[in-house]
Amino acid sequence: MSIYQLIAGGLDRVVQLARANQLERRYLWVAIKGGWKYARAVATGDVAASSDQGARLRLCVACSASERVQTAKDGVGAIYCGRGKRMDDGPTCGCLVGITIDGVASPAGKTHVASEECPRRHWGQVERDAYRKA
Repeated sequence: MSIYQLIAGGLDRVVQLARANQLERRYLWVAIKGGWKYARAVATGDVAASSDQGARLRLCVACSASERVQTAKDGVGAIYCGRGKRMDDGPTCGCLVGITIDGVASPAGKTHVASEECPRRHWGQVERDAYRKA
């Protein structure tokens, strides 16, 4: 899957939420812009190590904010950090964190970018602090 296919999957989600009136129109542009933020980060080398990407995704999948959505592509799903609203147990960012192809999850979007961090502090700054202490 190319980065452009990945972004298109994220755009499917944005359109789906907007049509269901679950995404305020004022946030539509921000959501679409987010996909390009990840593409730019990858293009400039702001990429987390593969082991960190996998660890991040495992934490995201286990989190109560994890939301799986089927995309318009057969056999392809997306994993998001909630809907970008605060839940009873903490904040969410609504970002794409993983994709599933035929049931196999892979890091995507936010989990790929080294400079990103979880809104619940499960990963990101914690990783950087651990590296500094090592």
